[in-house]
Amino acid sequence: MSDAAALFARHCIRLPLALSEDPDEVGVVCDADGYEVFTVNTEGTWPDETAHAVAAILLGRANGSAPRAPAELAEVLVSALDSIRAILAPVAEDSEAALAALQVAEDALADLRPPAAGAP
Repeated sequence: MSDAAALFARHCIRLPLALSEDPDEVGVVCDADGYEVFTVNTEGTWPDETAHAVAAILLGRANGSAPRAPAELAEVLVSALDSIRAILAPVAEDSEAALAALQVAEDALADLRPPAAGAP
């Protein structure tokens, strides 16, 4: 475990960090167990896309210290792709480039996640 990961662990924060999947929690960053760690732009004065982007930058830096065992690496990758998806989804309808990047993230997530029970 890296020094930074150990510091997080001392405070019961398990890496990787990820953006909240709740659309009402813009800029909220949670740990690997789903507990809220911090919120970017608590006053709500920034556009949602800016709050998501800043939160993603911060969590990306923190996740650089995450353990890298194969299973954990996949978890970090899923977290990063989920963050990318959260950033791009609000703007994808207005931008072909964002829509294309969102589709790449969605395809990568589909490849990483196991099929749902009963799926062919």
